[in-house]
Amino acid sequence: MKTRAVITALIILLALAFSCGREQPSVPDGENNLILYAVETSGVFGGWTAAEGAIIRASSSTHQFAAVYMTGQGGLAVLDDLVAGTYMIQAEVTIEVELEDETELFTFLGQKEMSILYDPQLTDTVFMDLVRPSPLTISEVYYCGCNRSRFYWFDQFIELYNSSPDTIWLDGYLVCRNTNIHDIIEIEAVDYALAYYVHIFPGETGVTRECPIVPGQFLVLACDAIDHTAYGGSWCVDLSGADWEFFNPLGSDYDVPGVPNLLPVSNYSNDFSMNLSHAAVYIATGEEWEYVYHYDEGINDMKEYIHIPLETIVDAVEYASSTESMQYKYITIRLDAGLAGIGMGKYSAQSVQRRALGSVLGLDSNNSTFDFEIASPPSPGWHEIVDGG
Repeated sequence: MKTRAVITALIILLALAFSCGREQPSVPDGENNLILYAVETSGVFGGWTAAEGAIIRASSSTHQFAAVYMTGQGGLAVLDDLVAGTYMIQAEVTIEVELEDETELFTFLGQKEMSILYDPQLTDTVFMDLVRPSPLTISEVYYCGCNRSRFYWFDQFIELYNSSPDTIWLDGYLVCRNTNIHDIIEIEAVDYALAYYVHIFPGETGVTRECPIVPGQFLVLACDAIDHTAYGGSWCVDLSGADWEFFNPLGSDYDVPGVPNLLPVSNYSNDFSMNLSHAAVYIATGEEWEYVYHYDEGINDMKEYIHIPLETIVDAVEYASSTESMQYKYITIRLDAGLAGIGMGKYSAQSVQRRALGSVLGLDSNNSTFDFEIASPPSPGWHEIVDGG
């Protein structure tokens, strides 16, 4: 473990060594090397320290690329043979510390985005800090469908998880899904998210207490709370034990007896559903929202949407089958800087599931590229806790 001063000096010396007297390189694309240092900055161990044994995850938003590395002595990892492009780097490590009476796990995380342009030897640092699990997160999203021959995708669900030690009351909370809106608003220039489908938990936020999610509970929100294996085949998901069901009385939706309903706020007859290849879902406290009309080029007319203030959004997940979707993101990077589900095809009966880091399941770095992994089969209501690191 090195002190902050030693690490800083080492980084500066290496940078000078690689740059001094060097002419502009001319190397073929795909031969760029990144020398990366992971540094833990929380002060838990008495100052800045090199993060040895840290997992380095690299993903590109400009081409199909994902790789995992590990830091060695001095917190050093070498990412070699990189093509020119934009990369998101995440460093993570869980360290076990022996205290007087018990062993405690400390989890550290750091991220940075960087562009690599035809340089055979780059040096950079990712700074890490102590992280805690988010109290309420979207822990699993199943959207892709289970049977191509029947075009069956009605077994969709969203799962929530409470990682806090306290009961969270979801009364008045909103569950939202948006659509392709890049030609309607500039998502990075506004302080709200634009929702198309919005359903609400019964009650009033902060007032009533009818909709609990207890510590450690997985709560399943089913589009249709039935056993879908009876209709779509064995690959489909049995949601007869779901905790809640999206129900729209404005349409011809079937209301499953005995399952409490999430009712629509949107004035549409459509049932809540998720696009099979690209969409974003999020949950908000419901303290504030409003109906707003925006011009939609697709229908050449005004269309009703709902504005959800960003400050009320508890968690958000955007998913897509390809990194090409990064150029048309549906929600701001302030909510989710990445995409879950890259490479997952339609009707594959797979879900995206929030991975664990050490003993932490509710970890949320606001980047679904790193926070989620593809799971097969989906597991509504439970997770096999496996360290994703």
